[in-house]
Amino acid sequence: MSAPLPRSTPTLAQLFREYFVIGATGFGGSMVWLRRTFVEKHGWLSADEFNEALSLCQFLPGPMVFNYIVIVARHFHGVVGMLVSSIAVMLMPFVFAVLVGSLYARYGDLPDVQGLLRGVGPVAAGLVLSLGAKTAAAPAMRNALAVFALVTFVAVAFFRVSLPMVFVTIVPLAILAAALRKPR
Repeated sequence: MSAPLPRSTPTLAQLFREYFVIGATGFGGSMVWLRRTFVEKHGWLSADEFNEALSLCQFLPGPMVFNYIVIVARHFHGVVGMLVSSIAVMLMPFVFAVLVGSLYARYGDLPDVQGLLRGVGPVAAGLVLSLGAKTAAAPAMRNALAVFALVTFVAVAFFRVSLPMVFVTIVPLAILAAALRKPR
């Protein structure tokens, strides 16, 4: 395992470049690329900071990835950072959506195109599983409160507990446990 990178603040140009690349390449798994960029590649955030922002974004309404981009960009550069990052991350997906939508409307019924689309799903699932494993290995998950992550996973994955039920049962218990926990 390599040593952690020294902490630095990205410039607006660096944020634009990294978010542009993530927007252009993050098909179905942008959180994986966000973590790799902000934690592993540049060290702009620690694994715990990444996970804290991710937790907040999962709780907020709207697209989780976009919530994350806005929160992190605001952290570094305020409203200007939010605007620059939002444009950067949405630019290529917008172009791709228009282009691919047009191509799909014309060629979507071809068997080769259907086969290609079936092959993309498992790759996206692998990216999500990879992010889950890295998130679970973060230092913040190595404490007693991590049991709530496990309980939530089991409840949702195996017992099909609905998200509203998780919010009214497990979330308040986790918040109470965190509040009662002694600071380090």
